[in-house]
Amino acid sequence: MTSSAVSEIHATASEREGLAEVTRLVVANGSLVRLTVGDSEVELPPSLVALITAGAGALERGDALAVVSEEVEVSPSEAAKLLGVSRQYVDRLVAKGVLPVRRLPQSRYRKISARSVLDHLAVKESKREGIASILDAAEQAGLQ
Repeated sequence: MTSSAVSEIHATASEREGLAEVTRLVVANGSLVRLTVGDSEVELPPSLVALITAGAGALERGDALAVVSEEVEVSPSEAAKLLGVSRQYVDRLVAKGVLPVRRLPQSRYRKISARSVLDHLAVKESKREGIASILDAAEQAGLQ
């Protein structure tokens, strides 16, 4: 993804080795993290510490991270990457009205609110978790 609205981050193999140490240090110190740059020191807010910890864990596993502001609009291709689906599938979601789009004036280009994409992703994850819990309950009840 190349737009300024969405940044994709990958870690090299050598970087992944150090990420485990970052996560371990943050967990060991709770949410208190101090950053020293030159002669200046600042305590990072808990929200940034949570972001660093979550990001370090994902990168350590070899996952790529997509960083996107909820307030921006993305192209259908960028929406597809965020959702982990094809651009054609995003086109079908748009056609069904699941993802609202805005057409750029005097153009065929379309933009989708990143908030809409993230909301759709949350619904998808919620459904997936619900199905998994139903399957777990059925297995525990001996129905499988």
